Amino acid sequence: MKTIAINSIKGGTGKSTMTILFVNALTKSGYKCLVIDADASNNSLSFYLNDGEISQQKSIFDLFLGAKVEECNIRINDNLDLIRGDVRLNEFRSTDSLKRLKRSLQGQKYDYCIIDTSPTYDNIIGNVLMASDVLLIPVQQDIFSYQAVKYQFEKLVDLELADLDTHIIFNQFEKPLTDNQNSYRNQITNMFLNDEAFNAFINPCHISRSSVFRKFINGQNYKISDKTETQKGYEEVKALIKSILSIDIKEVI
Repeated sequence: MKTIAINSIKGGTGKSTMTILFVNALTKSGYKCLVIDADASNNSLSFYLNDGEISQQKSIFDLFLGAKVEECNIRINDNLDLIRGDVRLNEFRSTDSLKRLKRSLQGQKYDYCIIDTSPTYDNIIGNVLMASDVLLIPVQQDIFSYQAVKYQFEKLVDLELADLDTHIIFNQFEKPLTDNQNSYRNQITNMFLNDEAFNAFINPCHISRSSVFRKFINGQNYKISDKTETQKGYEEVKALIKSILSIDIKEVI
């Protein structure tokens, strides 16, 4: 099983949207996935749940207490299991162990585990990073995203995870309106590209700012494919997943 963390210390960069894009693309392509909502305050992966399921199932809080994955997961469909978020997870923000989650996930038979996270850095995030094989950092073209990535890379060094397979991904990307390198958008983009601390980790693929993705995240029945007005979005997601996981996804997300 390959574990993929989607984390940015800055809020609003599209972590949950990217999580759901990856989950839907992989499961619809036949891969068996476990998705974990590790955001204690904004359980966005309830996207997959009916209202009655939210309070009746064990959660990531129970997983941190020592419950087994199979006791906490909720079967969404044949290829997808979900471990839901829980506000009580806040009790583990200062846990003295950064390997609780890694131990819980050992031996699981899924193809992929995808973990959505909160926009912060604490010992919950430390647990997620220690358990992961791949880290995706969605960023926007603004100074706050840039500052957050610099801080995030410092913390990866502190955790001795500087060699983690990390991808910085421009999300909600907007192409500069001009070639003038002094324009704000070009200046910010170039700050990322020219920073020697992490420029080698910037993924060449991006996800554009588009109403397609807003519609997708707000409606489970909305599909992104290569045969409709959603073709550009589909091609961007397909290229991104190919660049990170070296796999091709099917025609509908």
